[in-house]
Amino acid sequence: MLFPTTLVGKLPAAGMADRPQEAGRALSPRVRAKELWRIPEPLLAEAQQDATLLADPAQEEAGLDIITDGEIRRESYSNRFATALEGVDIDNPGTALDARGIPNPVPRIVGKIRRQHAVEIGDLKFLRAPTRRSR
Repeated sequence: MLFPTTLVGKLPAAGMADRPQEAGRALSPRVRAKELWRIPEPLLAEAQQDATLLADPAQEEAGLDIITDGEIRRESYSNRFATALEGVDIDNPGTALDARGIPNPVPRIVGKIRRQHAVEIGDLKFLRAPTRRSR
């Protein structure tokens, strides 16, 4: 295979979430952004998994070689990773200016940064189960 094809970026979250711009955010969130989700918290994880399972066959049908989760189950990759680290206060974010000089919430470091657990291994196992293609 000379040029394997894959998806880069977010797939639509099937009406489950607002785009950051619709929620008054200029950029993808760098900290937890629960306000983006339209699904109540007790049902959110199951709805995200269902949407991911619907996206997988669509990618296979389109002929993609490498199937992804399309980030359906997270607000953004960076906040998913940052909020899983020890030493980051996820309830009291800091603020940093973006390239336009606009303040944005960012992870606030409060201690030594350590990975508490494998951040994406559960997602990988979930994604590999139903597909016919390698990821």
